Amino acid sequence: MTWNDRKVVHTGWVRVAGVLHEAGLSAMPTEKLAIKVEIDTRPPAGGHCERRIVTRYVTFLLQHYDLPSLLAGKLHAVITRKYAKGRDWYDLMWYLSQRPPVAPNLPLLQAALDQTQGAGRRDALDWKQLVQARLTALDMRAVSEDVGPFLERPQDAALLTRENLSVMLG
Repeated sequence: MTWNDRKVVHTGWVRVAGVLHEAGLSAMPTEKLAIKVEIDTRPPAGGHCERRIVTRYVTFLLQHYDLPSLLAGKLHAVITRKYAKGRDWYDLMWYLSQRPPVAPNLPLLQAALDQTQGAGRRDALDWKQLVQARLTALDMRAVSEDVGPFLERPQDAALLTRENLSVMLG
C-alpha cells in the first residue's frame, strides 16, 4: 500500500497480487489488482448519504452519496476542472439521461463552488449555463477519444457530442 497525505485529498493505492488470477480474470498469477482510495479531508457541506447492504461475493455495508449529491460533484468537476476529462462528460451524459430526471443537490454544489472558486463567485442555480459555457469550448473529438478506451462498448463514446449534451441540458 502507498499513501500520499500532502494535499487536502489524501490518495492511496492498495495492490493485491493473485486475486485476479484466482477469480479467473487473468492468466498471470502475479498480476495485481490496484484499488485507488481517495479521502477528502475537507469535503464541502451539504452531501446526502445513503446506506446499502451489498451481497455480492461478500456481504458488506456501503455508505455513499445519493444520486443528486453525486451529480453535484460531477457538475463541480465539469465546471471547474482545468482540463477536459472524457469520463466527466460521459458521466454527465449518463446523469442527464436518467428517468426520472436527477436534480443536482444545489446546496452541495454551491458549497463546492464556494470552496474552490471563492464564496459568491459562481451561483449553483446557474449550473446549466456554466456547463453550457464549458461545453462550447470543448474539443469533443478529444473528449470522446479520452473516454472510449474505458467503456465496455467504446462505440458509445460517439454519443458524446456537443449537440446531444446541449439538448439534454435543456
